[in-house]
Amino acid sequence: MRFSSRRLLGLGFLVLSGGITVGACGSSHGGGGSGQAGGGPPPGDPDTGNWLDLGNTHAPPHEPAVPTNTGVVTRGGTLTFTNIGAEGYWGRRIEAEPGDPRCDVQSETIDYGWGSEFCCRTKHEVTSNLLTPFNEQLTMVLDGPLRVKQFAVYQPLADREGPWAIRSFWDRRTPDTPYNFHFSGPKNASVFGGDLGNSCTFFAMQQNKFPCGPGSDPYCPGSDLDYDGWPGSKLVVLLASMPYADDPSMKPLSCIAADQDEREQDSPWIGISPSELNRDGWSGYHPCHCFNNTNNGQLGDGCGQINVFEVIAEASGPQWGNRDVISTGIRSYQVGSLGGVTCGIQSCGIEQFPADADLLDVNSLTAMNAGAVIDADHPATKEGPAWRRALDDRYYLFLLDELSRTVQVAVIHPGKIPDAAQAIVPALPNTVARSVIDGFASLRLPQ
Repeated sequence: MRFSSRRLLGLGFLVLSGGITVGACGSSHGGGGSGQAGGGPPPGDPDTGNWLDLGNTHAPPHEPAVPTNTGVVTRGGTLTFTNIGAEGYWGRRIEAEPGDPRCDVQSETIDYGWGSEFCCRTKHEVTSNLLTPFNEQLTMVLDGPLRVKQFAVYQPLADREGPWAIRSFWDRRTPDTPYNFHFSGPKNASVFGGDLGNSCTFFAMQQNKFPCGPGSDPYCPGSDLDYDGWPGSKLVVLLASMPYADDPSMKPLSCIAADQDEREQDSPWIGISPSELNRDGWSGYHPCHCFNNTNNGQLGDGCGQINVFEVIAEASGPQWGNRDVISTGIRSYQVGSLGGVTCGIQSCGIEQFPADADLLDVNSLTAMNAGAVIDADHPATKEGPAWRRALDDRYYLFLLDELSRTVQVAVIHPGKIPDAAQAIVPALPNTVARSVIDGFASLRLPQ
């Protein structure tokens, strides 16, 4: 969720056991192979690890990035969402005229003051429960302060049960030559250097252009984000850190307004959003969007979004904001809100938690002793799992797997890589076996 004025949609709140009031994820951070909304990636060759649609190539050879760690070696953590996916629908924007009977979710002419536009959203019916809606094209969104060293997206080469390969790759040491990445940043910057200042945002997509304009499906009017996202299953890996916004090395990069305070707006965010939401022409802020099926901007009961790692700005107030605690939450038509707990500085001073803890229980104000699991079919838990913000490097991994209907989020210290992740990091090999994906999906940290 996002609380600051930089984000479009409203807030949802809930109270977990123990009396800690938390926020339910609900912002509209949001951006798309082959000109279609869903479906798996183009086929690859399991023998060579090549992608046929990318010129029969694979990611370039690369050395492991060198992490920077100055604090204690931490335990790591996993937050696992199970039974993700359901039959249902969301309101998909289509090209239509007023009176079209297909406009059964939204049908209205929106007046912007400088002009008007007809908005038609129709029910996009979903008949599968395999990770839906997160098997649709999804776009990565990175919001500073953030420092990234390596960034990779893996996908299945030919089928869900076979090997996976790097579909997109970026390295800080060669930022001008990404493999199958298209970036869009502040002032339409297309080169991602790795350092994002406070409130600066980069969108990451595949390199293939999505055909927006008349006849596009889903309809998109045209913007800098008209590129394919990653459909089907995917594993995203980043080596990154989240330095404070007032760190002397980060402060000159800030994108906040002149009258704003760096600490109060200090809220890094790593998210993954529906590509059709981003391609609305307003980077997810268009009023004719797929995020809600209803008119209530707080629900997020539409095309979905995952706030993978989100810090709530302290400008939101001490009840909610805390630049030292990170939230992870899912929103979609299946569940409305799942996870997304956080705890403001008035209740969750970071000094209350052990220095070696990555995964925190903000209900009991203790470190979690085992990985957290949230079942979409039975979501109630006594714990309130959240994360300590790491100022030095961590491996951030998140898996969206159709076969197991699992969303697995992990934070791993470079000095304590568990066996189940050693086939992935630090080397980031071009291909990994399906057994490696299964092993990572089963990982529970700390252990």
